[in-house]
Amino acid sequence: MSNSSYKTSPYLFQSRHGIWYARIVVPVKLRPILGKRELRKSLATRDRLEAIRKSWNVLAQLRINAEGDTQDSACTVQAKAPIVITQPISCEPKLPRLSQIVEEFCQEKLKQCAWSPLTEQVNRHLYRDMVKLLGDLQLNEFTLAKALEYKKHYTSSSKLSVITVNKKLTRVSSLLQWASVHYGTKNPMIGLSIKVSAKVKASKARDALSDYQVRQLFRDIPIITEHRLPYRAWLPRLAAYTGARLGELAQLYIDDFSVVDGYPCILIRAIHPDQSIKTATSERVIPIHPKLIEMGFLKFIDKQHSNGHKRLFPELRKIAARGYSHQVSKWFYTFKDKLGWGKGDTLHGLRHAVATQLKRKEFSSDMVAGLLGHSHGSITFDRYGKEYKVENMLKLVRVLEWD
Repeated sequence: MSNSSYKTSPYLFQSRHGIWYARIVVPVKLRPILGKRELRKSLATRDRLEAIRKSWNVLAQLRINAEGDTQDSACTVQAKAPIVITQPISCEPKLPRLSQIVEEFCQEKLKQCAWSPLTEQVNRHLYRDMVKLLGDLQLNEFTLAKALEYKKHYTSSSKLSVITVNKKLTRVSSLLQWASVHYGTKNPMIGLSIKVSAKVKASKARDALSDYQVRQLFRDIPIITEHRLPYRAWLPRLAAYTGARLGELAQLYIDDFSVVDGYPCILIRAIHPDQSIKTATSERVIPIHPKLIEMGFLKFIDKQHSNGHKRLFPELRKIAARGYSHQVSKWFYTFKDKLGWGKGDTLHGLRHAVATQLKRKEFSSDMVAGLLGHSHGSITFDRYGKEYKVENMLKLVRVLEWD
């Protein structure tokens, strides 16, 4: 509580979460009866003016409770019932509705830069469906019964996998957990996720491409001298020799390539307005594999630069919240039919293949995580952590073999 707020209104104060409360001091003679020095009640808002407006009825109720007034009124509660005194019902301010909670939650996530545009789009769509299904409930009306109703709606559908259902449950739980901190309510979604055994999880996981499939891919994709759509030639090869995400590679600019510690590297980052990375820990430096250099990748970069291109693959267009990789995925979805691959075989499988190969060669999980962008701390380009120096990352990159 700030000093200025206290001087302005001694009957109002803010909690450490910024929620306004109304309070009344209990007369000394009634303290032994009530067992309290003061009575307080949440106003369920962070806005001071709204708190003042809401406080009028609440303060009147608290004053009745504190002074032991037993006269009939819409807000009267007998002083003889101390268990009720601290929980006045009829004058309780209304908590916000789900739609308001959703908006506040989303805005905070965006301010924190915690969500990519695609993540925001997916979450907002999910929350709209939730409100449509359950109604625009007041926060306190989202009970365990409502939580179970939401879960049953999706578990009863045979079209949805357990993983998909759990994602929906987890995202709604995250919303209500945020609300519980900010509005003092309970989160009835806790513990409702469907437990899945390790065997089932493994069977549902996206498959890594086999070494044979990678070799087959390199044989059948366009050659590196492809001029019209060079992304089709280079992106699969880049993914196989870096382990980077397709979206990270598709959005590269020419200035994302630099010599670091005497070696040519790819800088995975988001310094341009149209770039994004999954998390802050995705920022990293990846040495360019000698095989890529042998193929002429550095010459390709120079050529794109001399042609006046700012981006490495200017032929790719950004598709709304899906970024530059959407066009690549759409192309490969059709192309993989020529390879005879199944539904689970995607270009993302190259990333899994890299991880698998490095684990087989007994590199530490920390080192592999550092290369793939799963590290616990982000890398700056001026100072590197001990395990993430270019010379150490180069050791991992060089062992990747697909011939």
